[in-house]
Amino acid sequence: MTELGFLGFVELGATLRLALQCRNGSQVITAPAAAPAWSVYGTSDTPVITGTLGASDADSKTGFRTGNLVCSSGNGFAAGQRYTIRLSYEISSTAYAAEGFFHVV
Repeated sequence: MTELGFLGFVELGATLRLALQCRNGSQVITAPAAAPAWSVYGTSDTPVITGTLGASDADSKTGFRTGNLVCSSGNGFAAGQRYTIRLSYEISSTAYAAEGFFHVV
């Protein structure tokens, strides 16, 4: 698994820009078989929200996928909380994942 680390502080109601460079097991930049999926977790094992990144390469960069995460109370977010995001994708039937975290303020 790839560790993305701290993604930043996000104001409640603001949008967190997501970006992922997909790589195979040899760390070679590779396009995934489908759009990478993501899940955000708060204090429980149940995702707060789920979604997918873009299905095609962003800015003509192989395997570079982007998306937006709206951190609103309507989407289940609360100020003062830490959240973990897990992004997952497949390349040649092999599963890969990346995790990071952020704080909503």
